[in-house]
Amino acid sequence: MMFREVSDTPSVESIQPTEVNRQTERLNSIPEFVAPGRTWGSFWDRFKKVAGLFLDVPLPWSVVRSTQRDELSREKRATHEGVNFSRCQMDTLVQDYLNGKRFEFESYSPYASDYNQKTGEIWEGKLVKADTVGLEVGKMLRNTFSAPWARLICLWDAYNTGMSEDTDFWGKPRDPTKKYPEKHGGVHVAQLRLPEETQKKFSENVESLMRRRGLIRSTDVKDRDYLLISESAKVHDAEQLVKLLDEKGLIRRNGEAIYFFNPDAENPFYKEIDLRRSDGGWLCEALDASAFLKPENLEITHLVILPNYFKKQQDSVWEILRVLGIKPTNYHNIFYDENVAPEKVTAVIREQIERIMKAAQEMS
Repeated sequence: MMFREVSDTPSVESIQPTEVNRQTERLNSIPEFVAPGRTWGSFWDRFKKVAGLFLDVPLPWSVVRSTQRDELSREKRATHEGVNFSRCQMDTLVQDYLNGKRFEFESYSPYASDYNQKTGEIWEGKLVKADTVGLEVGKMLRNTFSAPWARLICLWDAYNTGMSEDTDFWGKPRDPTKKYPEKHGGVHVAQLRLPEETQKKFSENVESLMRRRGLIRSTDVKDRDYLLISESAKVHDAEQLVKLLDEKGLIRRNGEAIYFFNPDAENPFYKEIDLRRSDGGWLCEALDASAFLKPENLEITHLVILPNYFKKQQDSVWEILRVLGIKPTNYHNIFYDENVAPEKVTAVIREQIERIMKAAQEMS
């Protein structure tokens, strides 16, 4: 579970138009670039031939460091104004949309643990930074991808509270004479679960906020034009995911803990991925990946935009989706520095989308 800081960036209303225009002028000066996209396959094949290693042989530390440097260099080339496009094939994504292919995009993924876990209230004046950026980017995406075949997705989380089940909703131990650390001897302590009514209220507040911020239009129809998904509702799907992966020989167990293990991982650093903790709690990697079990997801182009600290989690999700048959041209990530102003992050992403859209339309 990751906790996020409250945003101290100015609201959209407080930014003068001239500031946004100056930002746009700076963006126009950025040289044209093509993001590498998410694929380690060719690099890893070349590495194996040169090094003569088998996948289950531990990588030498010198090779690990070299690979990490290559990855950092690749990301640096694809990062502009705090926005990382290294895992997004923008030209393919835009072309799919223009061709009328089913398209889903996500940028706002709120956590109940960032707000009032007693009532499900969202403090709009104290939004965490990631939510402030996600809402601003989501409004731009909704306006840009306005065709009926494009759907907005919001995956909200009231599952991971980050508190022991032996505490109240404010994190106070129910028995003050006992201590409840996160782990006992390396074993995770079960998390506090929010009541159904609180989760329902949080979901309603999420939808209401998205309407006020322009992510959901007045004419939009739920499930058709936008979809709200609860992490806790994906537990059954996560179990089905494990069953499917187990049939492929990609699951390992240790008591209640479950791991995805793929010696043929595209990225060698993600051979083993935690799916369920020793306390029986599912991790976001399993819950997120389970949303793609339906066969139609193989034909949908997905764009997920998140803060930088989700890179590892999303790379893990990608490794799972890859064995389910999702193609790299169908799953795209853009990451951003949440300390960059929401308007700047939005402008950088918008500029890249509009540039490629314009070029594609001129060619047609």
